Amino acid sequence: MIRSAGITGFAAIRATAALLWLSPALAAEQTLPGATAESVVAVAKRLNPTVAAAALEFDAAVHKIGTAGVLADPTLILEAWDVNRQGVGQRRIGIDQELKLWGKYGLERNVATADADAAKFQGRATVTELIAQVITAHGEYNAAYEAVGVATEIKRRYDETLGLLRSRYGTTSVDRQDVIKAEIEAATADGDVVRRQGEQKAAAARLNALIGRPSLAPLAPPTGFRAIKAISLAQVQALARSANPMLALAGAQSNSAAQTKSLTDLNYYPDVTLGAKYVQRPGTEDTGEFMLGVKLPLHYEVKDAEQRAAGARLGAAQARSEALRLRVDGQIADAWFSVDALRKVVQIYASRQLPPARSSLDNARNGFQAGTSDLSSVFEAERRLRAVQLDLLKLKVELQTKYAEMERLAGGSL
Repeated sequence: MIRSAGITGFAAIRATAALLWLSPALAAEQTLPGATAESVVAVAKRLNPTVAAAALEFDAAVHKIGTAGVLADPTLILEAWDVNRQGVGQRRIGIDQELKLWGKYGLERNVATADADAAKFQGRATVTELIAQVITAHGEYNAAYEAVGVATEIKRRYDETLGLLRSRYGTTSVDRQDVIKAEIEAATADGDVVRRQGEQKAAAARLNALIGRPSLAPLAPPTGFRAIKAISLAQVQALARSANPMLALAGAQSNSAAQTKSLTDLNYYPDVTLGAKYVQRPGTEDTGEFMLGVKLPLHYEVKDAEQRAAGARLGAAQARSEALRLRVDGQIADAWFSVDALRKVVQIYASRQLPPARSSLDNARNGFQAGTSDLSSVFEAERRLRAVQLDLLKLKVELQTKYAEMERLAGGSL
């Protein structure tokens, strides 16, 4: 019933969100996500079905604790003795109850609690993975938006150059070749604007899908790439050891295996059954009976096999935990060195390649307008600047992706 209520609540959230997209008046009152990575992450945590599924899985594991370490249902016994033509000689009504001793109930609850912790950390890992994907998708959306601006600006300059050529040469055929070249370049710029606009729409659709919104839902224009904080490799690795949900999940699984091993070690300790009966005999006084049964653990080879299996599972869980720790340390180092290198490359492009490329284009355009340089130098400078701008956007997206990966491994925002 509780699980159904959770699903119903999630459906209500989704329905409310859909109503907001369909109602212009209500949507106008809402701040559209998309301006920053944080805005879309907040929406993803609220609307993405994967997050809701992880929460329900944890809810189910928590409720499962209540079913562990409890008494089994008692057995009601109804007996009729000495039955013949004259009737029933004795009527017996009783109850049998199986009891586990030696702390077995507590160990069963410990196993269920460790499994619930594992479900909780699995949910956190799912959310952390989703956040990294959303941040990466927002970086792609931001780059696509800026690429449209770059293409539009290039188109504007090509149109200006084409207008200048047409006013300079008119319809004469002497220098018509330059006009044709400019027309071709302007048409190419038109096509590039359309292509970049399509890429922006595709990036927006991917981002909407990740955060749990309709693919055509409106997004706010991005305000820029997310800031990259400077942090040492040792700090990130230390943070991961305490906050990485996958490491915590491995620890919870090891704890569950250890509790299961302790429970299996008690296989040689017998369970007991207690019983009581009320006996009715016609013509005589009613009496009672009491019973104590002990389950004898005679199959030693089975018990030994169960203990060896539980010990092997515990060793495997501990080995997986250590292997995961080493792998996470290595992945963090990989991501950290990539982030460090990409940050430097972005700075180089922004400070040492972009300004000279802009200056080269300005000089070429000024020279062409003054008649001291040819059209080819203008087009070459345009292509150089465009290549630098687009390469810089690609580098920024890669930097955002690697930084998001490093945050995922660290277990959260740095």
